[in-house]
Amino acid sequence: MATDVAVQLSPADGYVTWTQRAKALAREPGTPGVAVRMALLATYTTDFLAELLPVAGARAGLTPELLSFPFGQVEQVLLAPQTPFREGDYVVLAGTHHDITGTVDETVNRWVGLWDAAARSGVRVVQLGFAPPAVDAYGPAAWRAPQSLSHRVREINTRLAEHAAGRVLFVDVEQLAAQVGLRQWEDPRSWYRVRQPYAPDSLPWLAAAIADTIAADRGRSARCVVVDLDGTLWGGILGDDGIDGIRVGTGADGEAFADFQRYLRALTERGVLLAVASKNDRDLALRAIAEAPGMVLRVEDFTHIVADWRPKSEQLQEISDKIRLGLSSFVFVDDNPAECAQVVAAHPEVRALCLPAAAAKFAPELAALPWLHPGSLSSEDFTRQRSYQALAAAERTATDNLDEFLAGLEMVATIEPINSTTLDRAAQLIAKTNQFNLTTRRHTQTQVRKIAEDPQWFAATLRLRDRFADHGIVGVLLAEDLGGAVEIDTLLLSCRVIGRNVENNLLAAAAEWALAQGSSRLVGRYLPTARNALVRDLYPGHGFALDAESEQGSVFGYDLSGGVPARSPHVREAQVQHGY
Repeated sequence: MATDVAVQLSPADGYVTWTQRAKALAREPGTPGVAVRMALLATYTTDFLAELLPVAGARAGLTPELLSFPFGQVEQVLLAPQTPFREGDYVVLAGTHHDITGTVDETVNRWVGLWDAAARSGVRVVQLGFAPPAVDAYGPAAWRAPQSLSHRVREINTRLAEHAAGRVLFVDVEQLAAQVGLRQWEDPRSWYRVRQPYAPDSLPWLAAAIADTIAADRGRSARCVVVDLDGTLWGGILGDDGIDGIRVGTGADGEAFADFQRYLRALTERGVLLAVASKNDRDLALRAIAEAPGMVLRVEDFTHIVADWRPKSEQLQEISDKIRLGLSSFVFVDDNPAECAQVVAAHPEVRALCLPAAAAKFAPELAALPWLHPGSLSSEDFTRQRSYQALAAAERTATDNLDEFLAGLEMVATIEPINSTTLDRAAQLIAKTNQFNLTTRRHTQTQVRKIAEDPQWFAATLRLRDRFADHGIVGVLLAEDLGGAVEIDTLLLSCRVIGRNVENNLLAAAAEWALAQGSSRLVGRYLPTARNALVRDLYPGHGFALDAESEQGSVFGYDLSGGVPARSPHVREAQVQHGY
């Protein structure tokens, strides 16, 4: 398939390989990814970059439709009275250090002003940062001299990244150029001849970064990395070598395994879950993780650990069921090609990485995958691991009586309108949530912002904390006043809080808003997908009557003349100023 042409591609493979794959992709029909329309608006020629974006998109699970414009027409296109864009399009804005002729403030204001113009057209901006020049007159002192171009580029990038938070997507081109090397990143001859600033082998890195950023924004990022133990977290075979015989922390191989563990732990710090699927004795595996000299990761760093003798595909299914994440959210990492093949054969949606022979290459190989691109990060991403640890602690205290269990959690919910502070997280949940999602409508951040600003819409988030942890924003409800009835467009919860009945409180808040608008009816739809059967009976379970049913889904109605749906007796709502 065409996706196979792209999926194993790395930016390090170089421009020639990427152009060959792009041509092959154009010839071969394949499984389509998420369709996105994107435009490149740059102060330089983007033809060579655009050539690689289809294969970069396929590699990240996207099917891009490219809109082309002449270089140097950034303001002319964005500020034109008749916009060429549709709501939900992506616009990549890009400049080069050759454009920086004024002050830092002037440069930053130029690009931030263009973001505002794009927002008026309903498009999502991907802002590329600037690469510093390979040659600077200030030489080794350039980073310390405020007058130097290198110093100004760094300041501009810092300011743009700060302004971008919560508004646009930012690609750190300076960091990419540092990976490749500044002298390899630029091609002065190409700049002077055709106004194309990049060396050919830099273009795959840039194309991949753009596609991976958009894919992450569309919810394509992996959310859980499942790793093997023997040959993956440590050298040697635990069952044969014993705890004292495995290699981690000391020696050339041992240090490489420890560094790989540090990389995995850093992933958990930014919200990626970590689990184990290993063919091993469970008690011995747990002891090794806890006691082996040189181990960086500990038992508490893993959301779930499976160690037994079943096929890895069954182990992954157990992990999926336990942490309530679909298998399409998983990356499986193993040093054994046979195990990777068995998992993918049983679960084609799982993305597998078969590690190279040298442990020193483990972290770079995993880091090069498009599926672990963080996109934009919300505060909830940094607390997700603690939240799952709290869930495990809550389960350990569970009783056989559900009411007692829920009451013992001491849950407190905060329901408030979507605003500039919560917009990123709301859009992130809408893009990624699949299981507890009644319609799985994928509104972009720009669309969510417009909905939140429209007085005809109820747009709220639910934040939850309990006696174990603050789980952050875990729920979203969007509903539109249609005159006489309010229809729920989106109702979703993070998998972390499924089964706690906090959706009751969101429904009650929406119903109270509907009554305040003069509506007598609350309408909800269930649109079935392959992954949301969990919520098929949610509306009937809350007193909604079936109005219509078809192959496309079901429509339910709730008569508000008798009051609103009941809140959960186990969830206390915090008072929110100006809240719902």
